[in-house]
This record gives sequence, C-alpha cells and structure tokens, in this order.
Amino acid sequence: MHPNVNLLILIFLGLFAARAQAELSGLLGILQYFGLNLQSNGTGSAALGKVTRGQCPYSFESYALMQDRHICFPDDEHILHLSELPQQRKPPLMIKCLQPDPAPQAGVVTVPKLLIMQSAKDIVNLLKPIGNATKRHEPGSCVLVHFCTPTSLECARVAAYVNLLPHLFPTLPVAYIDAYEFTRFNAEFGIASLPTLMIFHQGRPLIKYDPPSNENVSVPSFIMRHTNLKYVNPRTLRPYILAWAKDGPLASVPTVTTDFYLILAWAFILICLANYVRQTLFWKQLVEMVQRNWRESEETQMEMID
Repeated sequence: MHPNVNLLILIFLGLFAARAQAELSGLLGILQYFGLNLQSNGTGSAALGKVTRGQCPYSFESYALMQDRHICFPDDEHILHLSELPQQRKPPLMIKCLQPDPAPQAGVVTVPKLLIMQSAKDIVNLLKPIGNATKRHEPGSCVLVHFCTPTSLECARVAAYVNLLPHLFPTLPVAYIDAYEFTRFNAEFGIASLPTLMIFHQGRPLIKYDPPSNENVSVPSFIMRHTNLKYVNPRTLRPYILAWAKDGPLASVPTVTTDFYLILAWAFILICLANYVRQTLFWKQLVEMVQRNWRESEETQMEMID
C-alpha cells in the first residue's frame, strides 16, 4: 500500500480515538455534575468498595445494574422513611367530670339553660373549682364555654345549635361569654377566632374547638370524645324545646350596632392622608392655581366696575 495512504489511515484513527476520548470525558463530567461519580480502579470499571450495613455505594454502576437492591439495607439514612411505620394516632385528651345527682328534688323541676355571663364576677364564679382535684383524670367541675359576639355573622349561624347544647348535655354547664365585651379573657384563654368552644376543668382551659359554620356541627362527638359525659338524643326532645332554641337566648340574626372605635380609626386614617397630601407638590400647585384664578377673577370684576 502507498505510504501516504497508511499515514492518512493512522491520522484518521488518531483523530477518531481523540474524539472518542473527549466524548467519554464529557460524559463523565456530566455524570459528576449530577452527582454520579465513577471511581476508576484502573480497569475501566467502577469500584464499589467495601459496603457495610446501613451504607450504599450510590454510584452509577450500582444504580444501572440494580445492585443497590441487594446490598442496601432498610436502616440506611436515605431510605429509612420507606420502612418506617406510620405514626400511631395519639389517644384523645380525656377529662373526668363530676356527675350531679340525676334524681330531682320533690316538686322541683330543673330546666337546663344557657348561662349568659354579665360580668367578670359571674365568670369567676362559673369557673370556680369544686373539691381538691388538680389533675384532669380526677373528678372535677367541667364547664363548656362558648366565646362569641352578637355582631358576628358566624356566631349567628351557630346560635341555634348553642342554645340547644344545655338540653343535649343536661349535666354539663354551658355558658356564653361575649368576647367583644370581655376582651381580657381572650388573651388569657388563647381565643384567636370566633366562634370558639372551650372545655374547662377545675377552672383551667384544657381543650379548644372551633366549630365550622354549618348545620352539621359535631359538637356532641367532640364533647364525648374528651369527657365521660353522654348526650341526649335530639329526637327524644320535646318539639317546643327545639322551637325555643331557634328563638334564644342567642339570636340567629347578627346585631347591627355602631362601632365607634372603627369610626375613630377611619378618622385617624383620613387625617393622616390629608396631612400627607397637603405636603405634596401636586397640592401646592393646585392651591397656587386656585389663588391665581381667584385673583384674576377679582381683577376682571374690578375692571368691569370701573
């Protein structure tokens, strides 16, 4: 064969080998960029190294050959969440309430009703502990308190149901506190939204529940879940009791009142806005234009008089 042809073949093979090596190095660089490091052991294959329990090689070869399924163990920190069991649901917080004597006195019929708190003294007397019980699993006085306000639309929607609660739980005192009037109790008891139901045990707030604003409020299941009280089936109640619950004592229509604090707030905002506008360039130009037009109109009137 001609020597020039052999030289051309050698040059072509050399260029092809250099190009292949460049592409291979580029591929390795891409794999290293994505975290797939190949550790060369001199033979062109990736060394897996010594694998101990709880460790995985995390190499491209082990991933491609699916070797990690055989050498990786469930206690590895990266796949530990796959073998963990779901957390068990915590048991509900149980409260033991005192049960009054169900036997009525001779000739006396007690009708359960919603307790409306009129003053801070009434609230203190309502939450007064009975006995020396200091733990929730010890029998103590339980009170269900409904925090709301007459001007709230959400409170008006659940008013009829709250009026019925004393008849569903005759042995549980149910009270109503106007959160707008007694604001200092909101911060003390952690009231962040209205309406809010809270169960007190020996004068201490233990469980809070925010009932949804619909007709299927699961308040009985909430109370029975956390206390040892049983509720009366609403079907066994007299029809007039259901009618009374719609009328009061809490109204199903929000009360419309004048909010003086809101009026003062808007007045303060408007004063600050007027002070800011008065200092702007637009206001100064507007005042100068009005003054100039006023002077020109006065001069025009004087000329017409003369």
